[in-house]
Amino acid sequence: MVRKEGVAHITRQVAEQGLARLMMRLPATRATIRAAAASQPHFYELCGTYGEACAVLDRMRRDRSADPAIITEYEIICAEIEVDVIKILLGDQ
Repeated sequence: MVRKEGVAHITRQVAEQGLARLMMRLPATRATIRAAAASQPHFYELCGTYGEACAVLDRMRRDRSADPAIITEYEIICAEIEVDVIKILLGDQ
């Protein structure tokens, strides 16, 4: 995976997980996602944000006492980040 020296270890791990998740969610753009993460620090940070949001969503989905409205909110957040990623890859941002 892509490594960024200026990113803290935990943040790097979360960013790498987010990067992997994005590549799984958007398989047709895997190579482009990987290249963007390697060359654009803000894109790599977005991968970290996506990784964090997905991790929280996963935990809440496993927690039977989690508020369904919060789960829905995180699903929307993840979907919006995916849209942002596509826009960046298409050069719209």
